[in-house]
Amino acid sequence: MSSLTRPLCRLTARRHSTNWSRKAKPLADMTCEAGLRPFHRRARRVLFPMFTRDVLLTLADHGFFNPKWSARIHAEWTGNLISRLRTSGATEDRSARIDAVRRAMDRAFPDALIRNVPPDSGDVLPVDPKDRHVVMAAVAARADAIVTFNLKDFAGDHLRCELAIEVLHPDVFVRDLIDLNEKRAAGAFRELRARKRQPPWQAEELIDRARRAGLLETAAWLEGEDVRRLL
Repeated sequence: MSSLTRPLCRLTARRHSTNWSRKAKPLADMTCEAGLRPFHRRARRVLFPMFTRDVLLTLADHGFFNPKWSARIHAEWTGNLISRLRTSGATEDRSARIDAVRRAMDRAFPDALIRNVPPDSGDVLPVDPKDRHVVMAAVAARADAIVTFNLKDFAGDHLRCELAIEVLHPDVFVRDLIDLNEKRAAGAFRELRARKRQPPWQAEELIDRARRAGLLETAAWLEGEDVRRLL
């Protein structure tokens, strides 16, 4: 099975010094400039589809966790997105615009890029060979979790026992973050919705996109009366 992008998340509550939604150009706006439509079908990566990426990076910007990725992870999500666009019949070459999104991510989270990723070790043998580089990047970053839709290829029980790394579905991960501070999480989702202006998103649109992205528990939380009025 092909290896696709998964951010490596070190679970901390430290606020990032760089606010990507204000000091850097908003990633969601960069996505719109690239002429890219959100890919809503459930996928095996979390930097692509874009909605899931926007949710995670918005929560990271609000201090819920520190995202981590490697150059190879970047290469995979950008390459898969370009391939997806070509398959869908897109005629315009959007490689430069997609690369601009990648660079915006690195500027917004300057500590996220993992350097000097070690080669595969015996500890990761049960993991699908195409996914082992993700685990080694997590080891290099001393990450607490790998967040991915592709749970079955990561030998989660093995990684938990041998490396103390959790393998989490994005919906589970986001709900865990929400539980840390629901009011602050609602503010993060409100900010995400407010950035979408072409066309503007109402709360119902945000909830529907979360559901279509496979974030079902997150969508159910957003639908709650007490939360919806904060959006």
